[in-house]
Amino acid sequence: MNLTEMRARVREDLQDTDSQNYRWTDDEVDGAIDRVVMDYSLHAPIEQQDDIATTDGDTELDISSLTGLLKIESVEFPIGQTPKYMQRIEYWAGQLDMEDEGNGNDARVRWLKKHTLTAESTTIPSEHEEIIVLGATGYLALSASAYTVDRASIAGRHAAINYKAWGKERLDRYDKKLKAISRTSKVIPKRLYTNG
Repeated sequence: MNLTEMRARVREDLQDTDSQNYRWTDDEVDGAIDRVVMDYSLHAPIEQQDDIATTDGDTELDISSLTGLLKIESVEFPIGQTPKYMQRIEYWAGQLDMEDEGNGNDARVRWLKKHTLTAESTTIPSEHEEIIVLGATGYLALSASAYTVDRASIAGRHAAINYKAWGKERLDRYDKKLKAISRTSKVIPKRLYTNG
């Protein structure tokens, strides 16, 4: 499901499908979706592995090619030793430094990446699309309840209360689903490696 389809799905759940009289602008809907994609990414990031050339005599690795970087998991250098030789690393302000100096050969970087949801494509598995819908609709409903509290409305004071209750219920379900798929709640096997 791409962003256009996701936006339509969110509007459908919000019953906001009259394009001549939308309650939420496309920017507001997209903003809520983007917020949820980031939440989702922090719970279930994409696991990546890239081999990056080291610089002879330098401890810094150029990781500028790692777009959507959330976290560096490990750096193996040199590659191919048994047991694996994992570097002690320091990652700060976009700069990654290893304990050992490079020699021009590659280092293997394992890292976590943010999901994308664009007009063309998505990295979110289809079985998790409903999580994005739940979160986005919950956030938008709560924003509507806050907006309508002090305004006159045909539905009266119950309109804000209903949006608030419905939004809260959706966000509760969203939180439960996020916790169920969370990478931190899974047992991730780790091995002992040498590093010096």
